[in-house]
Amino acid sequence: MKHINIKKNLDIYMLPAEKFKTFSVSFHFLTELKAETLTKNAILPFILKLGSKKYPDMLTINRKLQELYGGFFDCRVRKKGNLHPIEFSFEFLSPRYSDENQLDNCIDFMKEVLLNPLVENGSFDNKILDREKENLIDYINGIINDKREYTGVRLIEEMFEGEDYGLFEYGRLSDLADINGEKLYSHYKSIIEKAPLIIFISGDIDENRFVESFSGLFEGEKQDISYGSIYKKDLEAPKIVEENANIVQGKFALGFKTDITPDDREYYALSLFNSIFGSGPHSKLFLNVREKMSLCYYVFSRLDRFKGIMTVSIGTDKENFKKAYDEILNQLNKCKNGEISGDEIEFAKKFIISILKQSDDTIYGSAEFALTGILAKSPIDAEEYIKIIEGLSLADIKNAAKNIKLQTEYYLS
Repeated sequence: MKHINIKKNLDIYMLPAEKFKTFSVSFHFLTELKAETLTKNAILPFILKLGSKKYPDMLTINRKLQELYGGFFDCRVRKKGNLHPIEFSFEFLSPRYSDENQLDNCIDFMKEVLLNPLVENGSFDNKILDREKENLIDYINGIINDKREYTGVRLIEEMFEGEDYGLFEYGRLSDLADINGEKLYSHYKSIIEKAPLIIFISGDIDENRFVESFSGLFEGEKQDISYGSIYKKDLEAPKIVEENANIVQGKFALGFKTDITPDDREYYALSLFNSIFGSGPHSKLFLNVREKMSLCYYVFSRLDRFKGIMTVSIGTDKENFKKAYDEILNQLNKCKNGEISGDEIEFAKKFIISILKQSDDTIYGSAEFALTGILAKSPIDAEEYIKIIEGLSLADIKNAAKNIKLQTEYYLS
């Protein structure tokens, strides 16, 4: 991976890969996760995706993508710690397999979509905006109706009550009425001019032509932003939240602090611990709580590297809540006490290594892996990560897990 710093907080990362017939470019505008900009961030990329001055609707955009040998364009927002990145991803056929103008045409299309939005009199079209508001409402309501995902969202809301990280990344319904085309366009200009930007360029392409094309695109001084901190609370007794949803299959989620920061070397041992404990079909939670004891329909653990937490999610009949809860904590204590066999460690290592190797199997995988490392201020490639995992011992696993402590319990029944 080659890093090219264009100016303060504007960076290009080159990820050469000759094995793909396509190349990709992804733009990551880094904004802070804040209540006042949350919903505007969420709706903005979808407005930009719907049209520009040269391509004023989805039909003309799709026609242009077809001209570019079946190009692809997508966008989204995400939550990574205290950051709320707005992301745009493009993928095109490599010039090696198309024509000599392909690269220039693709660059022109990306510039048009990102920097020449469909605006009139300093405002996005309010009719288009209203339609996208309805789509966002449907999406947020869809999360509420998906009780498995809803349980995870609610756990984070309760665990980080009063903090911006507790906010749902796709915004709040209560904010939508106050957003109009003029306000959203003003927000867009602020993002383009001031938000730190990371660009990943993956594939077999002409590096110099890309750098020349992108280096002068984004004028204005890029601001510094706060990357935030990990979960800091230390509750002596877990916070317990119960919600009645009149559902047959109950669900609950548990939130634990780990005290391990994103750039801590111990994170790698923590990821191995998580694999042994609850991530994958080889894990203690899956083999014991689900398979051996038949206490649930699903159960898994997950790490949030940027906030230093681990969560456990489970779907089970309400009468099994207590048994499942007790067994989850029993398996956690066994792991923390080092009751882990050599085979369990090896299975977990192979599972993580297979995932790391898969990151190079798609043109977006290597960029996603690199972005996580950069934002965690610990940029390493997949090969180095694999070497670290291979070298970890039971003692490393126990040490990484020693401060794991239950903080929040959320029950939906």
